[in-house]
Amino acid sequence: MGKASSNKKVARAAGTGGRAAGGRIAWTYYGVIAVVVVLGVVGTMFSRAGYHSRVNNSGNKQPIVGATWNEAFAVYACGKFLPPIKLSKDPSGITTQGDGIIHIHPTSKSSAGKNATLGKFASSVGMKLNAGELRVPGGKLYRDGDQCDTKNGKVYVKQFAFAGDTRGQVQSSDPRDVLLTDQALVTIAFVANGQQGAIPPPLKAVQDALSKLAPPPASTTAPSVPGSALAPGSTTPGSTPPPPGSTTPGSTAPAPGSTPPPPASPPSTP
Repeated sequence: MGKASSNKKVARAAGTGGRAAGGRIAWTYYGVIAVVVVLGVVGTMFSRAGYHSRVNNSGNKQPIVGATWNEAFAVYACGKFLPPIKLSKDPSGITTQGDGIIHIHPTSKSSAGKNATLGKFASSVGMKLNAGELRVPGGKLYRDGDQCDTKNGKVYVKQFAFAGDTRGQVQSSDPRDVLLTDQALVTIAFVANGQQGAIPPPLKAVQDALSKLAPPPASTTAPSVPGSALAPGSTTPGSTPPPPGSTTPGSTAPAPGSTPPPPASPPSTP
Protein backbone atom coordinates (compact mmCIF):
# COMPACT_ATOMS: atom_id res chain seq x y z
CA MET A 1 0.00 0.00 0.00
CA GLY A 2 2.87 2.38 0.84
CA LYS A 3 4.41 2.06 -2.61
CA ALA A 4 1.10 2.50 -4.40
CA SER A 5 0.37 5.56 -2.33
CA SER A 6 3.73 7.15 -3.25
CA ASN A 7 3.14 6.51 -6.96
CA LYS A 8 -0.22 8.21 -6.75
CA LYS A 9 1.34 11.29 -5.10
CA VAL A 10 3.95 11.56 -7.85
CA ALA A 11 1.27 11.23 -10.52
CA ARG A 12 -0.81 13.94 -8.91
CA ALA A 13 2.21 16.30 -8.71
CA ALA A 14 3.06 15.75 -12.38
CA GLY A 15 -0.53 16.29 -13.37
CA THR A 16 -0.84 19.67 -11.73
CA GLY A 17 0.98 21.31 -14.71
CA GLY A 18 2.55 23.93 -12.48
CA ARG A 19 -0.58 24.50 -10.43
CA ALA A 20 -0.51 24.64 -6.69
CA ALA A 21 -2.98 22.84 -4.47
CA GLY A 22 -6.49 24.13 -4.91
CA GLY A 23 -6.01 24.90 -8.61
CA ARG A 24 -3.99 28.08 -8.11
CA ILE A 25 -1.28 28.85 -10.67
CA ALA A 26 2.26 28.40 -9.26
CA TRP A 27 3.71 31.69 -10.45
CA THR A 28 7.02 30.96 -8.76
CA TYR A 29 7.45 27.84 -10.93
CA TYR A 30 6.90 29.75 -14.17
CA GLY A 31 9.00 32.66 -12.96
CA VAL A 32 12.02 30.41 -12.40
CA ILE A 33 11.61 28.90 -15.88
CA ALA A 34 11.45 32.39 -17.44
CA VAL A 35 14.59 33.54 -15.60
CA VAL A 36 16.51 30.47 -16.78
CA VAL A 37 15.47 31.09 -20.39
CA VAL A 38 16.41 34.78 -20.26
CA LEU A 39 19.80 34.05 -18.72
CA GLY A 40 20.47 31.44 -21.40
CA VAL A 41 19.64 33.88 -24.22
CA VAL A 42 21.73 36.68 -22.70
CA GLY A 43 24.66 34.33 -22.12
CA THR A 44 24.55 33.16 -25.73
CA MET A 45 24.48 36.75 -27.00
CA PHE A 46 27.48 37.76 -24.89
CA SER A 47 29.37 34.64 -25.95
CA ARG A 48 28.82 35.39 -29.64
CA ALA A 49 29.73 39.05 -29.18
CA GLY A 50 32.93 38.08 -27.40
CA TYR A 51 33.86 35.63 -30.15
CA HIS A 52 33.31 38.17 -32.93
CA SER A 53 35.26 40.78 -30.98
CA ARG A 54 38.25 38.44 -30.63
CA VAL A 55 38.09 37.56 -34.33
CA ASN A 56 37.96 41.23 -35.37
CA ASN A 57 40.78 42.24 -33.05
CA SER A 58 42.98 39.39 -34.32
CA GLY A 59 42.19 40.38 -37.91
CA ASN A 60 43.42 43.95 -37.55
CA LYS A 61 47.07 42.98 -37.99
CA GLN A 62 49.03 41.88 -41.06
CA PRO A 63 48.08 40.34 -43.34
CA ILE A 64 45.08 42.67 -43.37
CA VAL A 65 42.08 42.26 -45.65
CA GLY A 66 43.25 42.98 -49.20
CA ALA A 67 46.93 42.20 -48.54
CA THR A 68 48.80 39.69 -50.71
CA TRP A 69 51.22 37.28 -49.08
CA ASN A 70 52.77 34.05 -50.34
CA GLU A 71 54.34 31.13 -48.48
CA ALA A 72 55.83 27.95 -49.93
CA PHE A 73 54.65 24.67 -48.44
CA ALA A 74 55.12 20.93 -48.76
CA VAL A 75 53.67 17.77 -47.23
CA TYR A 76 56.34 15.19 -46.39
CA ALA A 77 55.57 11.67 -45.18
CA CYS A 78 58.04 8.90 -44.30
CA GLY A 79 60.88 10.11 -46.49
CA LYS A 80 59.03 11.42 -49.54
CA PHE A 81 57.15 14.51 -50.66
CA LEU A 82 53.47 14.01 -51.40
CA PRO A 83 52.02 15.43 -54.65
CA PRO A 84 51.00 19.11 -54.52
CA ILE A 85 47.46 19.81 -53.40
CA LYS A 86 45.39 21.05 -56.32
CA LEU A 87 41.87 21.21 -54.92
CA SER A 88 40.82 24.32 -53.01
CA LYS A 89 37.44 25.90 -52.37
CA ASP A 90 39.05 29.18 -51.29
CA PRO A 91 36.27 30.30 -48.94
CA SER A 92 38.39 32.85 -47.11
CA GLY A 93 41.21 33.99 -49.41
CA ILE A 94 43.83 31.45 -48.25
CA THR A 95 44.35 28.92 -51.02
CA THR A 96 46.76 27.13 -53.34
CA GLN A 97 46.79 26.63 -57.09
CA GLY A 98 48.73 23.38 -57.25
CA ASP A 99 52.04 25.25 -57.39
CA GLY A 100 53.21 24.51 -53.86
CA ILE A 101 52.44 28.08 -52.77
CA ILE A 102 49.93 29.15 -50.14
CA HIS A 103 48.38 32.29 -51.60
CA ILE A 104 47.29 34.48 -48.71
CA HIS A 105 44.90 37.28 -49.65
CA PRO A 106 42.33 37.52 -46.83
CA THR A 107 38.81 38.46 -47.85
CA SER A 108 37.57 39.02 -44.30
CA LYS A 109 38.95 39.54 -40.80
CA SER A 110 38.21 35.90 -40.00
CA SER A 111 41.20 34.96 -42.19
CA ALA A 112 43.36 38.08 -41.65
CA GLY A 113 46.06 38.91 -39.10
CA LYS A 114 46.44 36.23 -36.44
CA ASN A 115 43.52 34.37 -38.00
CA ALA A 116 45.68 33.59 -41.07
CA THR A 117 46.84 30.21 -39.82
CA LEU A 118 47.91 26.86 -41.19
CA GLY A 119 44.66 25.47 -39.83
CA LYS A 120 42.69 27.97 -41.91
CA PHE A 121 44.60 26.83 -45.00
CA ALA A 122 44.07 23.15 -44.16
CA SER A 123 40.34 23.73 -43.78
CA SER A 124 40.24 25.58 -47.10
CA VAL A 125 41.85 22.76 -49.10
CA GLY A 126 40.21 19.86 -47.26
CA MET A 127 43.33 18.67 -45.42
CA LYS A 128 42.96 16.89 -42.08
CA LEU A 129 45.55 18.41 -39.77
CA ASN A 130 45.87 18.49 -36.02
CA ALA A 131 48.40 17.66 -33.31
CA GLY A 132 48.19 13.93 -34.03
CA GLU A 133 46.71 13.44 -37.51
CA LEU A 134 47.58 14.32 -41.10
CA ARG A 135 45.83 13.50 -44.36
CA VAL A 136 45.87 15.33 -47.68
CA PRO A 137 42.66 15.29 -49.75
CA GLY A 138 42.13 11.76 -51.06
CA GLY A 139 45.30 10.50 -49.38
CA LYS A 140 46.28 8.17 -46.56
CA LEU A 141 45.56 9.09 -42.95
CA TYR A 142 48.68 9.29 -40.80
CA ARG A 143 48.21 9.13 -37.02
CA ASP A 144 50.76 9.54 -34.25
CA GLY A 145 52.05 6.07 -33.47
CA ASP A 146 51.59 4.66 -36.99
CA GLN A 147 54.66 2.95 -38.38
CA CYS A 148 57.09 5.06 -40.40
CA ASP A 149 60.40 3.45 -41.40
CA THR A 150 59.77 0.67 -38.82
CA LYS A 151 59.39 3.29 -36.06
CA ASN A 152 56.45 5.08 -34.52
CA GLY A 153 55.68 8.21 -36.50
CA LYS A 154 54.58 11.65 -35.39
CA VAL A 155 53.08 14.78 -37.00
CA TYR A 156 55.38 17.80 -37.11
CA VAL A 157 55.33 21.27 -38.64
CA LYS A 158 58.65 22.89 -39.51
CA GLN A 159 59.00 26.49 -40.67
CA PHE A 160 61.89 27.98 -42.64
CA ALA A 161 62.45 31.73 -42.53
CA PHE A 162 63.28 32.31 -46.20
CA ALA A 163 64.04 30.60 -49.51
CA GLY A 164 67.41 28.92 -49.08
CA ASP A 165 67.03 28.35 -45.33
CA THR A 166 67.88 24.69 -44.62
CA ARG A 167 67.82 24.68 -40.83
CA GLY A 168 64.27 25.73 -40.03
CA GLN A 169 62.47 25.53 -36.72
CA VAL A 170 60.02 22.87 -35.52
CA GLN A 171 56.83 24.40 -34.12
CA SER A 172 55.73 23.22 -30.70
CA SER A 173 52.18 24.58 -30.90
CA ASP A 174 49.16 22.87 -32.43
CA PRO A 175 49.78 22.75 -36.21
CA ARG A 176 46.45 24.50 -36.78
CA ASP A 177 47.65 27.53 -34.80
CA VAL A 178 50.88 28.10 -36.75
CA LEU A 179 50.78 31.58 -38.28
CA LEU A 180 51.37 31.95 -42.00
CA THR A 181 54.28 34.21 -42.99
CA ASP A 182 55.05 36.09 -46.18
CA GLN A 183 58.00 34.73 -48.22
CA ALA A 184 58.64 31.93 -45.72
CA LEU A 185 58.50 28.13 -46.13
CA VAL A 186 56.64 25.47 -44.17
CA THR A 187 56.78 21.67 -44.31
CA ILE A 188 53.96 19.63 -42.81
CA ALA A 189 55.48 16.25 -42.02
CA PHE A 190 54.89 12.78 -40.66
CA VAL A 191 58.23 11.22 -39.78
CA ALA A 192 59.66 8.83 -37.23
CA ASN A 193 59.42 10.19 -33.72
CA GLY A 194 62.58 12.15 -32.92
CA GLN A 195 63.59 12.63 -36.57
CA GLN A 196 62.15 16.14 -36.91
CA GLY A 197 65.62 17.56 -37.52
CA ALA A 198 65.75 15.75 -40.87
CA ILE A 199 62.54 17.32 -42.19
CA PRO A 200 63.55 19.16 -45.41
CA PRO A 201 62.20 22.47 -46.74
CA PRO A 202 59.97 22.48 -49.84
CA LEU A 203 61.65 21.57 -53.12
CA LYS A 204 63.93 24.11 -54.80
CA ALA A 205 61.51 24.56 -57.72
CA VAL A 206 58.84 25.68 -55.25
CA GLN A 207 61.29 28.01 -53.53
CA ASP A 208 62.19 29.55 -56.89
CA ALA A 209 58.50 30.07 -57.65
CA LEU A 210 58.10 31.78 -54.27
CA SER A 211 61.02 34.13 -54.94
CA LYS A 212 59.38 35.26 -58.18
CA LEU A 213 56.35 36.36 -56.17
CA ALA A 214 58.41 38.50 -53.80
CA PRO A 215 57.53 42.20 -53.78
CA PRO A 216 60.11 44.50 -55.46
CA PRO A 217 62.74 45.88 -53.08
CA ALA A 218 62.16 49.36 -51.76
CA SER A 219 64.16 52.11 -53.50
CA THR A 220 67.17 53.43 -51.56
CA THR A 221 67.82 56.48 -53.80
CA ALA A 222 67.52 59.74 -51.89
CA PRO A 223 64.74 61.96 -53.23
CA SER A 224 65.90 64.95 -55.21
CA VAL A 225 65.35 68.43 -53.79
CA PRO A 226 63.88 70.94 -56.26
CA GLY A 227 66.53 73.51 -57.24
CA SER A 228 69.42 71.53 -55.80
CA ALA A 229 70.96 70.84 -59.20
CA LEU A 230 72.51 73.88 -60.89
CA ALA A 231 72.24 74.41 -64.60
CA PRO A 232 75.41 75.45 -66.45
CA GLY A 233 76.09 79.15 -65.89
CA SER A 234 73.55 79.40 -63.08
CA THR A 235 74.26 80.93 -59.72
CA THR A 236 74.10 79.59 -56.26
CA PRO A 237 70.50 78.91 -55.19
CA GLY A 238 69.09 81.99 -53.49
CA SER A 239 71.59 84.48 -55.00
CA THR A 240 70.64 87.11 -57.56
CA PRO A 241 72.90 87.45 -60.63
CA PRO A 242 74.26 91.01 -61.17
CA PRO A 243 72.70 92.96 -64.04
CA PRO A 244 74.72 93.39 -67.26
CA GLY A 245 77.45 96.09 -66.95
CA SER A 246 77.38 96.11 -63.18
CA THR A 247 80.55 95.82 -61.14
CA THR A 248 81.58 93.47 -58.49
CA PRO A 249 80.08 94.38 -55.12
CA GLY A 250 82.48 96.72 -53.26
CA SER A 251 84.03 98.32 -56.38
CA THR A 252 83.38 101.89 -57.62
CA ALA A 253 81.93 102.30 -61.06
CA PRO A 254 83.58 105.05 -63.30
CA ALA A 255 81.58 108.19 -63.87
CA PRO A 256 79.85 108.50 -67.22
CA GLY A 257 82.17 110.05 -69.89
CA SER A 258 85.30 109.67 -67.82
CA THR A 259 88.42 108.05 -69.18
CA PRO A 260 89.37 104.89 -67.53
CA PRO A 261 92.77 105.07 -65.84
CA PRO A 262 95.68 103.60 -67.75
CA PRO A 263 96.83 100.22 -66.70
CA ALA A 264 99.61 100.20 -64.18
CA SER A 265 103.09 99.98 -65.71
CA PRO A 266 105.27 97.11 -64.62
CA PRO A 267 107.99 98.00 -62.10
CA SER A 268 111.32 99.05 -63.63
CA THR A 269 114.28 96.78 -63.35
CA PRO A 270 117.33 98.40 -61.72
